[in-house]
Amino acid sequence: MDLFIPPLEEQKAIAKYIKEFMISSDSGMELLQQQIEKLKEYKTTLINSAVTGKIKVPEVA
Repeated sequence: MDLFIPPLEEQKAIAKYIKEFMISSDSGMELLQQQIEKLKEYKTTLINSAVTGKIKVPEVA
């Protein structure tokens, strides 16, 4: 069985690319998580304002 093993420099380049991609991916995931938390806070505030009468919610016909 023949195995293809790329040269060491190519292996290093592949590893570097994967590492950079993972860092970028982790940053994106963290940003999404922060956005989710902010939306949850906004939802809570909006519900609280509607329940306490600070904002008027139109009736559904």
